[in-house]
Amino acid sequence: MVYIHGESYEWNAGNPYDGRVLASFGNVIVVTLNYRLGILGFLPAVDRVSRGNYGLMDQVAALHWIQDNIGEFGGDAGNVTVMGQGHGAACVNMLMLSPMARGLFQRAIMQSGSALSPWAIARDAITHTNYVARILDCPALDSTALVECLRKIDLQDIMGVQIQVPDHLSGFGPVVDGIVLPQDPAEIMSKPGSLFNQYDLMFGATRVESYFQFTALEEQTGIDSNRRDRLLRTLVRNLYTYHLQEIFLTVVNEYMDWSRSFLEGIDVFDGTVDALGDALVVAPVIRSGTFHSGGIPREDAYPMPSLNPAAKGRRSFLYIFNHQTEGADYSSRLGCITGEDLPYVFGAPLVDSLSHFTVNYTRSEQTLSEIIITYWANFAKFGDPNTSGNTGEIHMDNVRGRYDRIVWPPYEPVHQKYISLSMKPRIRDHYHAHRLSYWLNLIPRLHDSGDLNTTILHHRLHDHDNPYSYDGVVRHRDNSASPHAALTTPLPIEEEETTLASITDPPYRSTNTSRNSSGISVKIETEVLVVSDKTTGLNKTADESVYSTALIVTIAVGCSLLILNVVIFAGIYYQKEKDSLEKKLQRTYYEERRSEDEDSGHHNPGEKPFLVKDLSSSMMLNQYCPASGQQEYDGSQTLDLVQPSKARHHHQYHGQEGGGCPSREPLLSSGKPHTITAKVDCLQAWEHPGQEMSVFGIDGRS
Repeated sequence: MVYIHGESYEWNAGNPYDGRVLASFGNVIVVTLNYRLGILGFLPAVDRVSRGNYGLMDQVAALHWIQDNIGEFGGDAGNVTVMGQGHGAACVNMLMLSPMARGLFQRAIMQSGSALSPWAIARDAITHTNYVARILDCPALDSTALVECLRKIDLQDIMGVQIQVPDHLSGFGPVVDGIVLPQDPAEIMSKPGSLFNQYDLMFGATRVESYFQFTALEEQTGIDSNRRDRLLRTLVRNLYTYHLQEIFLTVVNEYMDWSRSFLEGIDVFDGTVDALGDALVVAPVIRSGTFHSGGIPREDAYPMPSLNPAAKGRRSFLYIFNHQTEGADYSSRLGCITGEDLPYVFGAPLVDSLSHFTVNYTRSEQTLSEIIITYWANFAKFGDPNTSGNTGEIHMDNVRGRYDRIVWPPYEPVHQKYISLSMKPRIRDHYHAHRLSYWLNLIPRLHDSGDLNTTILHHRLHDHDNPYSYDGVVRHRDNSASPHAALTTPLPIEEEETTLASITDPPYRSTNTSRNSSGISVKIETEVLVVSDKTTGLNKTADESVYSTALIVTIAVGCSLLILNVVIFAGIYYQKEKDSLEKKLQRTYYEERRSEDEDSGHHNPGEKPFLVKDLSSSMMLNQYCPASGQQEYDGSQTLDLVQPSKARHHHQYHGQEGGGCPSREPLLSSGKPHTITAKVDCLQAWEHPGQEMSVFGIDGRS
């Protein structure tokens, strides 16, 4: 088992990965290797004549060495499995496509990586090479002269040249050179009977593949929609060429949970993490596996991949690692993240300490590591993780638990079965089918040049020239040039790229000469604007500016509403106090009048008595009859109140001469403590039968 390390094309090594536990428990020989990285390993041929891909050639050389020497270690040169994680998995995928590695291995394991990932191929390595040559004062148009010049320069000076690479892409890495990698990976994989289909393949991913682009605080509290939009706009601009605004909007629509009435920061964070992971890792890995298993995921096969009969004979196995290590250094809210399957492959839970992996594992995690080593070793030996062979060296009976009765089925494009590796293993099918269908089926249809007469601005993002609308380094877009065609993730070599423009850093320009399909020499000038380390500061300033503006607006609206409420309250309070004061003044006035009447013992004959008060139109004392005299009541008499029911009986007096009422019909009664003098000669209430009348005494009783 040959392990090719990943992490990056710029750094890392094979030395930190200790293969002793994997070799001992799995009864296999484990080989780790180092290969040249960065500009030393992937300097492209600027004149299209020299050879590049030195890092891949180092890996091929290691496989040749194994063929020549593995027998001395008790190994079988005819039974070699190449495995890798991340960028190492992309290298494994390219070795499966390279004629330079034909016959050097029989099986491959790709963990969280594929040659179809957007970062797998360095699409603009020539532009970066020309920039380095200019900085170091070396010739840029002749590969041989450039290499000779670089050999005379101190290594630290070469490594000290800082290049700005657009996010999600690679500066120096494998390129399509026509020798090591003869064609674009997608083109080779889609051809029936290609080298890709001559190897057994195990491939898979973890639950979260794009974790390290976020801070620990963002993982805990979430992100806002502005941060999400900047991240996704950067992704879309760097990966695609056509209809960028439409693609951006559909990504947001696909990965937001619209069943919630309000999207919280955590929901936005989770959707953004899934979108980035699917676009950069999961969808390309699944697409590679579909190619290998006989499916041809392309535009004319929507929605069901067509079958490639020539691919039959080699098996594919898909896994999804879903276990979150209890003692891991990362939060367990999202689940396991990229790279967390490696400790279990190398057997870290089975020993006290192994390399740089976590040291604390539970008993259940030890069993899980035994299971995974068994699967990997069985696949390396027999091409089937379920098969133990006839040697009895290692098989599923060596471990106990829930995996005893699990049979891991091969992956094929119709049923798409896979195994979920966790404490509770499951055989499932169609991993995130709807989400991955977006990248594998819908995006290729959206990413089309359309009408040739369409202007280049039509394909741009809205506000595409605003540096604060992105998060990171983005490709440069020339509005005067025609866009180059590209499929799901590949970008053309001639495509221009840039970063967010810095005020202090000057652009550099390179000139390349190539030939088009008609054999005519074409001069291509590429300009790249270099962003300084202040880019992060600019983004941070933009974030703070947006936040401050929103905060100011919120405070202003809140203060306005507060003032409005205070004014309304003051108006209501004033009106209430005004009414209360009027009633108080009226009450004081009547009290004063009553006091005066009590002191004098009578009223002014021309005034309406205080004791009689009109309450309503239905209880109104209509008018006084003409004065016929004044009658005094000393309180000793009993006066009867004429009720409405008696109105008809008194109607007989209506119409008498003078309209007067008999003096024997009293109207008012008063308690004995009071002496009332009233001038009430006649009450014409009898003219309106059915109306009610109320008369109140001074003591408030009716």
